[in-house]
Amino acid sequence: MEGDLILNIFKQLFYSLYSPKMMARFRFQKLGKPILYVFLLMAIASVPVGILTTVTFTNAYGELKSHIKDVPDFELVEGELSSDQDEPFIKKDNGDTFLFDTTGETKPDDIERYQSVTAFLGDRMIIKDSGTVQEFSYNNFSTMSFTKQEVIELSENLDDLLPIFIPLVIFVVYLLQTGLKFIGVTVLATIGLLLKNITQRKVSYKQLWVLSAYAVTIPTLFFAIMSLLRTQVPFGFLLYWLVATMLLFMVIKEIPLPKKRPEETK
Repeated sequence: MEGDLILNIFKQLFYSLYSPKMMARFRFQKLGKPILYVFLLMAIASVPVGILTTVTFTNAYGELKSHIKDVPDFELVEGELSSDQDEPFIKKDNGDTFLFDTTGETKPDDIERYQSVTAFLGDRMIIKDSGTVQEFSYNNFSTMSFTKQEVIELSENLDDLLPIFIPLVIFVVYLLQTGLKFIGVTVLATIGLLLKNITQRKVSYKQLWVLSAYAVTIPTLFFAIMSLLRTQVPFGFLLYWLVATMLLFMVIKEIPLPKKRPEETK
């Protein structure tokens, strides 16, 4: 029974990639099925990105651990990294570069000159590897504070915790992304109220929510692939909503127009 349910959900995923007509038929589903679909969709989209992010973090942690005793005393408070250094700390090893600079002398664009670098700047961490660049803003840790000594003490115990920490990070990323996706589906369904009036289709808000859950499939998977490729999409936020809205509009258009009563045709 459960196997058939999962198989049906994968079929719906397949139809959601190319057939608005088939998607329109999903509107009669009970809410449980599209909710489970969103969880599956985000498992496909979030877990690979979570793994990539964790690997990147682990590599950056290894670089910091190797060089932390050489960098000046620092403190991370409210998303800002600060220290008393007068000039950037740069160390190269077999083509890899470790850079620590809270002076502001090194700009994010300066990272392009390095082939492989792990850079800790005043407001962000930047990692460049094999031509791809990934940034992490310290604002994500704005509720936390760290000092150099605390990081050293933490690193002495973190090695044993990494096998637990990595799956935990992946799971947290998955939960956060899934929660945001449910919010996005709800917003898209609200936009659908306008689209149904434009197309003069008779469809309830519940049915719009179901259709919205499937309409976000293509933009969700597209941006997941772009994240895996570490490719930044210009105007990504606007592009996502434009594509999702357009797909929902196409699906609503596939719903038959309500039949007119005999007296209405006279």
